[in-house]
Amino acid sequence: MNLWERRIYFLNLLAEHLLLSLGSLLAVTFLGILLGVFVFYSTKGRKIILPLINFLYTIPSIAMFGLLIPLVGIGLNNALIVLILYGLLPMVRSTYSGFKEVPPQLIEAAQGLGSTPRQVFTNIYFPLALPSILSGLRITVVMIVALAGLAALIGAGGLGQAIFRGLNTMNTGLIVAGSLGISLFAILGDQWIGQFEKNESLLHVISRNATKRQKNRILFPTIFVMMCAIMAMIYLNPLGSKNAKTIVVASKPTSEQFILGEIIAQEIENNTDIIVVRKFGIGGGTTNIQPAMLSGDLDIYVEYTGTAWLNVLKKDLPDNHLIDFENLNEIYQNQFKLKWLGLLGFNNTYGLAISNKDSQIKNITDFSQLALQSRDFTFGAEFDFFERNDAFPGLKRTYPFGFRKLEEMDINLRYKAFEEGKINAVDVFTTDAQIKNLDLKVLKDDKNYFPNYEAGIVIRKQIIEKYPEVENLLSKLEGKISTEKMQELNYEVEIQQKSPAEVAKNFLKTLDEKNGK
Repeated sequence: MNLWERRIYFLNLLAEHLLLSLGSLLAVTFLGILLGVFVFYSTKGRKIILPLINFLYTIPSIAMFGLLIPLVGIGLNNALIVLILYGLLPMVRSTYSGFKEVPPQLIEAAQGLGSTPRQVFTNIYFPLALPSILSGLRITVVMIVALAGLAALIGAGGLGQAIFRGLNTMNTGLIVAGSLGISLFAILGDQWIGQFEKNESLLHVISRNATKRQKNRILFPTIFVMMCAIMAMIYLNPLGSKNAKTIVVASKPTSEQFILGEIIAQEIENNTDIIVVRKFGIGGGTTNIQPAMLSGDLDIYVEYTGTAWLNVLKKDLPDNHLIDFENLNEIYQNQFKLKWLGLLGFNNTYGLAISNKDSQIKNITDFSQLALQSRDFTFGAEFDFFERNDAFPGLKRTYPFGFRKLEEMDINLRYKAFEEGKINAVDVFTTDAQIKNLDLKVLKDDKNYFPNYEAGIVIRKQIIEKYPEVENLLSKLEGKISTEKMQELNYEVEIQQKSPAEVAKNFLKTLDEKNGK
């Protein structure tokens, strides 16, 4: 699917990015100037606020998004808080510096002529500090627009979603389109604020002596931005009603999850009048989605039994490593008020893989044989594989691996690293399309360390009570996707570059035909 065919998708992302950036900018401008003025007049306040803002600025932005999830959840509120916090430093600094650089003799002269403190502020301090404030605002605009791209990781939407989806599905076109969109936004925002700075326009516009041309240089771009924001709000909320029937479908940041999320969303949209809000590609996966499900920010997503048992419930595996699904579902309902709507039919468990060539040359077919020759291999995996108890830490206790080197990377880049020769052993999921594409040999887990990771739809019980038809509708997907079929769907997205929406649509169409619908 080319970019033009995705125009509605990109229009949504543009509208989300505009509103997120503009909302943050307005809040930062007001709070930044207010705090900048306060720290100028208050010595005690300056000693507290400036170091605090500097400290917040040193925290990596992606970490800040994650730190706020337990407090405010995922989505818009989280993104706004982070963008505002990071935008404060340049605004507070530029406001404070602008006021500080006002010549003292001008203040003394004004006071000698009987000017009140308020008159000194409005007629001397603020006008002379304005160029510095506007300079700081230009920096803030570019920074906020760029940083808003990361908000997609916590389900806040925006053009960053195209970038991360492109990384997740190996689609360079999406990455380029999302990056160029953010760059264009940043350039236009910089030029817009630049008009104020070049013409000292805040003063000119309110001045009776301002020429019509001077006013138009500011008023027209500003009106245009406001009109775009209003249209974006109308476009993203066409119903204009808080009582609209909506369901929020979430997904983890993988091709498979994008496809499954689309299957769920389209099945609901095709058979009900419920509006589906897509929150796809949420960074951190279960770690961030589970709390959002409990808080009601998300309603439905696809989870895996092994992840649920080990990482959510934090229970030990049975001796046979087989998870009792009925027991798992009962615990979820009683403890979390979440329900599993059966299992979809495929097992996407962990595995380890090397090239077929290395497998044949070194005669390696299982984990134990790989462990004996692990010094010859550089092993690469996603970050959480090295952290999760059910992954590398426990794996090393079962098999005596001693890899030459360990490489941690984003989950969607590990196959690229394998292809480029940076690693020659990798963790895989059994439904990964790249297994076939890169001619990998998936090794046998001869000691049965990894449990089953059977996929199933998890939904909030409150949603079932509100929309009982959804349970019946989605339960029909139980057992309809085999492991081979899921690998085929992933292949269509990652290798053939089809969109998850298109793949999901074709799957549902075929399923309906089989059911005689």
